[in-house]
Amino acid sequence: MTVTASAIRGKIGRTEYYMAKISARDLGGIVVPASELEEWSNLSISERIQREVSLRRIRQELAPYLVQSNDRFYGSLIVTVMDADTFEFESISDLVSDLPAAYRAEFGDMGTLSIGGGKLVALDGQHRLVALREIVAGRMDVEGEFKDSVADDEVCVLFIQHESLIRTRRIFNKVNRHARPTSPSDNIITSEDDGYAIVARWLTEFDPPLSLKGPQPPLALQDDRGELLIEWQKTTLSAADNKLTTLSTVYQTVQAILDHHNLRDFDEKSRVNRPENHELEQAYVWAAEWWSVVLSDLKAFKTAVERPEWIRDLRGYHEQWSLLFRPITQVALFRGLGYAVEAGMTLEEAVNRANRVRGRASHVMWVDVIIRANGRMLKSQKEINLAGRLIAYLIAADLLDGPFIQKLAADYQEAKGLPFYGATAEDLPRPVE
Repeated sequence: MTVTASAIRGKIGRTEYYMAKISARDLGGIVVPASELEEWSNLSISERIQREVSLRRIRQELAPYLVQSNDRFYGSLIVTVMDADTFEFESISDLVSDLPAAYRAEFGDMGTLSIGGGKLVALDGQHRLVALREIVAGRMDVEGEFKDSVADDEVCVLFIQHESLIRTRRIFNKVNRHARPTSPSDNIITSEDDGYAIVARWLTEFDPPLSLKGPQPPLALQDDRGELLIEWQKTTLSAADNKLTTLSTVYQTVQAILDHHNLRDFDEKSRVNRPENHELEQAYVWAAEWWSVVLSDLKAFKTAVERPEWIRDLRGYHEQWSLLFRPITQVALFRGLGYAVEAGMTLEEAVNRANRVRGRASHVMWVDVIIRANGRMLKSQKEINLAGRLIAYLIAADLLDGPFIQKLAADYQEAKGLPFYGATAEDLPRPVE
């Protein structure tokens, strides 16, 4: 096997690398992940340089993205060249002797890289490599309109000559250890394909999106200093934060609202490509209407909007509405409102009844359901859903069916560490009147 490609030579520290462009069609035939080396199974833990390839991740995330998105893009692969018979770089300035001096320095690191024999192993990007290879070979059972064009993708590959196992492992470790994934907040702010993220952002802007004339974005809220009341940089709020909620919480409330309207799987992992504008507009209208009702009719939030300087105090553990100023509970609230509305209650009535639900974080009703006795919130989806179902029961018990109440009673008792077999409505807190 001989690989010849135009390349640019570079150096970081004492590591020399060569950046080349390889088609996806050719890449899969010359580069392999470390786990496919013949000797991989015989290597000790200390000798292995990579984690195992996750085929599940490739099938569910990478492959659909590659074949369904015309705007697909991915970063460079880092490939270590092991035991090569030939590893030679010829620069343009070496080949062309009469280059003007002004060009000689620039072209000294541009030229052709030739690699003969040996093993080319993906040091970073093994999942991208396998996804591209399997799609090009037709072995990946995934459909998309761009499936046939993936083979022509031009992939940037950084070639590094293998020197020793220790040095190769060190490079692999540092590349992955110092690679900082985008945060949930970053993803919500920047995604142009995740429908939930797009709608969540629109709720905080100052004008309706796209061609809509209304409703106005309900979360374009500011305090007297012009500071936004929506925390967009962090996913949590501390006791000292004077913010109403977080952007990541708004994202989750949008999910709850759209679930109620049977609009599910609106994220980019499920859809890959951006939803159509008419879908986004409808989703925005629903989400804006729900948030508008909650902000205007829920006394706790109405007070916070009118007097944002009080928010920090309202979040205090023993305050009347303190639980409602915890982002986790806000998600549960919207889940609960959704259950109540699905049972036949209007949103306005559901919010009005929610005003009569005890919202103090230290209340025994919520301990071990959504909050610990020490004030730490419970954050799993199971716990959020349990709190949401409990809210629904407290405000709409007369409309919920028997199986819903029976399951809630059992789950509530279990969360409390009490006997839950045969639990009934008698084991639940009393609904509001």
